[in-house]
Amino acid sequence: MELTVFERVVPLASGYLEAYAKADSYLAQSYSFDKYVVEVSLPRKKVIADLVAAAADVYALSCYVWNTGAMRKIATALREALPQAHIILGGPQVMHHPDRYLSTADPRTVLCNGEGEAIFAHYLRELLEPVPDMAKVPGISFPRDGVMVTNPQPPRISDLNTIPSPYLTGVFKPEYTMAILESNRGCPYHCGFCYWGAATNDRVYRFDEERVREEITWIARNDVFFVHIADANWGMLSRDIEFSQHIADCNREYGLPGAIYFSSAKNKPHAVTKIADIFQKAGVIAAQPISMQSMEPAVLQIVDRSNIKLSAFNEVQQDLKERGVSSFIELIWPLPGETVSSFKSGIGKLCDNEAQTIIAYPHLLLHNTPLYRDRDRLGLVTRADEQEAGESELVIGTQEVDYADFLEGMWFFYAVHSVQNTRGLRLVSRHLADAGVASHDEVLSAFVDHWRNATADDELVSFIRKSVDHLGFREFSNYGLTIHNVLHAQRALFGKHLRNFVQSQDWWSDEQSRILFDLDQLNRPYVYSNTPLDTPQLLSGTMKLIRQGRRQYVVEVADEWADLVISRVRLEPDAKQPGRLFVVDHKRMQMPFMSSQTLEHNSHYCHGVIEKIENIAPFWRVP
Repeated sequence: MELTVFERVVPLASGYLEAYAKADSYLAQSYSFDKYVVEVSLPRKKVIADLVAAAADVYALSCYVWNTGAMRKIATALREALPQAHIILGGPQVMHHPDRYLSTADPRTVLCNGEGEAIFAHYLRELLEPVPDMAKVPGISFPRDGVMVTNPQPPRISDLNTIPSPYLTGVFKPEYTMAILESNRGCPYHCGFCYWGAATNDRVYRFDEERVREEITWIARNDVFFVHIADANWGMLSRDIEFSQHIADCNREYGLPGAIYFSSAKNKPHAVTKIADIFQKAGVIAAQPISMQSMEPAVLQIVDRSNIKLSAFNEVQQDLKERGVSSFIELIWPLPGETVSSFKSGIGKLCDNEAQTIIAYPHLLLHNTPLYRDRDRLGLVTRADEQEAGESELVIGTQEVDYADFLEGMWFFYAVHSVQNTRGLRLVSRHLADAGVASHDEVLSAFVDHWRNATADDELVSFIRKSVDHLGFREFSNYGLTIHNVLHAQRALFGKHLRNFVQSQDWWSDEQSRILFDLDQLNRPYVYSNTPLDTPQLLSGTMKLIRQGRRQYVVEVADEWADLVISRVRLEPDAKQPGRLFVVDHKRMQMPFMSSQTLEHNSHYCHGVIEKIENIAPFWRVP
C-alpha cells in the first residue's frame, strides 16, 4: 500500500515486493497480491474504508516522511477493524525505530529494517507456518513478551537481477502517467542530511543493462509521460549516458516519455551536461540538477560533503547557456554551520556565476541520518509536522541560526524564487553587481524589505507572509503555487511590485539600470500558454512597444542602446542581423492553465517548469 504525492505514479516499491515474492512458486501459489496506490491527499476515511473492505490477510505499508502520519492512523484503524490481519511497516522513515512505530500489545504488526524484497518474502513464508515465529525472519523488529525484538540484518541484495522486473513480468498494468526507473542501488557518499549512503555502505549495485533498456522501452510504449530516475547519482556511470540516449531514442520512436527528472552525479558535471543535452535535442523536457546544499565551507565539512568548484560550476553554466539547456541549484536551509549571512551571500555567489534557478528546501531532519544522530551536539531545534499526513521534523534553529534568522532566510528565499528564478530583475541585478553598486543578495534583501512594507491587503504579499511566517511552505505545492501566483494569477500585481521597488531605489537614476529593467519586464516568462500577455510599462524612454500579438511583442530600441540589448537578450538561433526592431516571442514549451485540474496539480506543474526555465524563457529575433 502506497500513499504518493503525485497522481498515477507507478508503485515501484510494491511492484518489487510482489515480483520478488511471486518468483517463489510456493508463495505465488499461497498468496494473491493487490496494490492499493492513491494520493496522500485522498480523504483518510475513504482510504481506510477501501482497505478494510479488501479484508486482506497481510497489509504492507510503505512509509515515507510525507505519509507516515497517515500510515500510522491507517495501521491503527486496520488493527481495530481486522484484529487477525498481519501488518508490516517498511520504508526509510520507520526502519530502525520499532519503539516509535510498534506496540508491545500488538504482536501482529512488525517492522522491516532494510531492503524489503527478501525480508518481505521471508515474512510471508513464515506466516504460512502452523505457528509462525517472527524470530526466524531476518531484518524485522517485532514485539514479544512485552519487549521489542530486532532480528539480525540480512546482507544487501548484491545481485539485483534476482529481483524480477515488475515492468517486464506483468505486475504493472499500462495505467500510469509517471514511472520510477531504477538502474542501480546505493550511494558512495555519506552526506549528513541523507540516509542513502549510510543505508548502503558505499556500495553501488547495478541492474542488468538489457533489463533497464527493456524497462525504458516498456515505459515509452505504455503512455507514460514523466519518468523519475531513482538512482542517487545519474551520470556517475558511463552507461547512464547510454541509457539517456535510449530514452531519447524511445521518445523519437514512440513520442514518450516527454519529461525526465533525475538526481545528478555531483562530481561528474560534464557527463550530466551531456545527458541534459541528449534530452534537450530529443525534445524531452529535462533540466540539469546541481545539488550544492550549501556554499559555506564550514557547513560542507560538518555534513561530510564536497561540491564542485565555483570555476567548474561557472564553466558548466556557460556551456548549458550556449546549448539552451536548463539547470537548477538545490540548497538546504538551515544546515548546521550556516548563518543567515552566509546563506544569502552563497546565493549571491551562485547568481554571480549565472545560476538559472535556485531552490532552497527547508531542512527536514530525516530519521537514521548522521545529523539526526548528532542533533543534540549540533544544537538542532526542530518543530514537528502539524499536517495530518506527514511526519517530518522541520529544523527551525541551529547553534548559528535562531528562529528569527530562520524566518529571515525563508523570506530571502521567497524573494529569490519570485524575483531571481522568474527573471524579474535578472539583468538589472547583474548590472548592479558587475558595477559594484549592489550585490545580488543586497538587491534581493532590499526587495524583501519592500515586500514587508506592503499594505496588509496586498494579496500576493499576504500569501508570502502566510508561506513564511505561518510555515505554509511545508505544503508540497507551495513553491509551485508561488510561481503560479507571480507568473499567472497575480502576475499584474507582482509586476507592480517590481516597478515600485526599482523606482524606490537610489540606483534607479542610472539610465542603464532603467533600460535593463525594461528588458527584464519583456523577458519575464509565462508559465502557462494561455495566460494573457501583459502590456509592459516601459520606463526607460529608450524602448518603444510597436505592437503586441497573442504571444509576442514587437519593440523598437534607440540606436545608441541596440548593442546593449543584443548583448543581454537571448537571440533565436540563426536570427537575422539585429537592427532596432525586435520580436520578443513567448510561445515556447508551456502547457495551458487547466481550470478543470486542482490548484495543487497546476502548482506541481509550475514547480517543474521553473526548474526548466530555458524551456519557457522568450526568444528575441528580428522581424
